[in-house]
Amino acid sequence: MYDVIIIGAGPAGLTAGMYCARGGKKALILGSVYGSQQSMGGLYENYPGFPDGIQGIELSERMRDQAEKYGAELNEELALKVVSLNGFFRVKTEGWEYQAKALILATGASHRKLLVPGEEEYATRGVSYCAYCDGSLFRNKVVAVVGYGNGAARAVLYLSGLCQKVHLLNVREELVAEAVYIDRIDSLTNLTVLQGVEPVRILGDGFVTAIEFRARGRERSLKVDGVFVEMGVSPNVELAADLGVDLTKGGFVKVNRLTQETNVPGVFAAGDVTGGRMQVTTAVGAGTSAAISAMRYIQ
Repeated sequence: MYDVIIIGAGPAGLTAGMYCARGGKKALILGSVYGSQQSMGGLYENYPGFPDGIQGIELSERMRDQAEKYGAELNEELALKVVSLNGFFRVKTEGWEYQAKALILATGASHRKLLVPGEEEYATRGVSYCAYCDGSLFRNKVVAVVGYGNGAARAVLYLSGLCQKVHLLNVREELVAEAVYIDRIDSLTNLTVLQGVEPVRILGDGFVTAIEFRARGRERSLKVDGVFVEMGVSPNVELAADLGVDLTKGGFVKVNRLTQETNVPGVFAAGDVTGGRMQVTTAVGAGTSAAISAMRYIQ
């Protein structure tokens, strides 16, 4: 029996676990720090306290170490099902069952897909959702980045230092990214940018060979060795739905933004799964609030 179980090991979950442990509560964090959006996000230059930036994986590891230092337990298990039973919460994983008095959902979000022919077929064979994980496999090759925001901008900047050529296929009419990223992108010499793109299909022969798309009313094709998809994220709300937690119109977990409470007593949520401004800093703040609220609920 735990006081609090936190599902998710991203910045919101690790922060919540650290606060609960420091508050004298028996806290369990379920999840892998290496599967979070933070860990896959590359270099973070806007997290306070690191003027030269910090790699997402290192930041995740530091947060994990701090949570464990104060007594939080971390099990890299996937939570499969959650039920409410007689005032407690039972969490079933692949190999065990755990119980807690309060639950914090920090399940994060997953990469959105293009949903075009060839995407599933060539996943891990040229189609990637993490430039920082797979970019080195495409050194001196030609790649396309499909997206529109900060994620696409960061992927382009990273890949341009590895690849012979990078094509940015922007699905919107302009890049929606921070000015500092746009300034750096404008100085790249091995980048081409196409706006208003609609991906049609990904082609290959055992491995990706090309991507077809529509732009300005014309169908076009680019020969590439890899396609990096940066289309944003969708929330992981399956466990929340099991518990009867209310969702917003956008499909995110609905919370009181002051306390991070859901409509289900004893269930709190924080981080990307709740939508809003999806930043590491806001996830840390929400994880803090969720932990404080969970401890008050227990008391």
